[in-house]
Amino acid sequence: MIRSFYIAATAMATQAQRMDALANNITNVDTTGYKKDMLVSRSFSDVLMERLNDPYVISATKQIGLQNNGIHIDEIVTDFSQSGFDETARLSDLALEGSGFFVLETPDGPRYTRDGNFFVNADGYLVSADGYYVSGTRGRIHVGADDFSVNRSGDVSVNGQVVNTLRLAAFDDLTGLRKDGNNLYYNYTNQAVRTPDDIEVKQGYLETSNVDTAEEMVRMMELTRSFSFNQRVLSMIDQSLEKSVSEVGRI
Repeated sequence: MIRSFYIAATAMATQAQRMDALANNITNVDTTGYKKDMLVSRSFSDVLMERLNDPYVISATKQIGLQNNGIHIDEIVTDFSQSGFDETARLSDLALEGSGFFVLETPDGPRYTRDGNFFVNADGYLVSADGYYVSGTRGRIHVGADDFSVNRSGDVSVNGQVVNTLRLAAFDDLTGLRKDGNNLYYNYTNQAVRTPDDIEVKQGYLETSNVDTAEEMVRMMELTRSFSFNQRVLSMIDQSLEKSVSEVGRI
C-alpha cells in the first residue's frame, strides 16, 4: 500500500513538471523563432521483490517478482521543427528556412538562435535585441545604416557591394543544444559546428513560434485530469492507512 502511495506521488510530480513545460510553451506562443519543449518520462528501475524468512522455505528466499516505484522525467526534448513566417518589411528582420541557426557573439561565447529580430546599433553594426553582435564570416557585420540587403545565401550588401556574409551554424545532433535563456542555445556537448547546406535567409521576415496553442491546451486538460485522478488515488490510500492504524490497532 505504501508503494502505491509513492507511485501515485511520483506520477503527480511528473505531471506538475509537464504542466510547467506546457505553460512555458503557451507563454512563448508569440516569441519569434521559439521552439517548444517536450518532457520525456520513464519508469524507475525495476526492483526484484523477495520473500524473506518464509517458514515453508527454511534459510532461503523466494522471488515474488519485479516492481518499480513509479515514473520520473528522463529528459527535456526541444522540438526544432520548422514553423511559419511573418512578413515585417524591416530590413534588419531575418528568418531562416531550413535547419540552422544565426550565431551571436556574447560574453559567454558563441550562442545560437532562430530569432532574427535584429537591429542596427549606433555604431552601425547588426545586433540582437539584447545587444549581442551578429556574427559574420568576416567578423561583426557593419552595415552603417538601415539601407542594406541580405540575399538568400546570407551575403550582406551595402550600396551594392558585399561587405560580409552571415555566419550560419548547423549541428548533426540537435539534442546536444541546451536553452540558455532569451531564445538562445549553447553547444552543450561541444560537437562540431558545420555550415548548413539546406538553408535560405529571408530578409524582411520573422520566423513564428512552432507552438500550437490548441494542441498545448488539449494536453494541459489531459494533464489536469490525470493529476486529479492521482490525487483521488492518494486520498483513498491515505484513508485506508488511517483506517488500518485506527481500527486494526485496536484488535
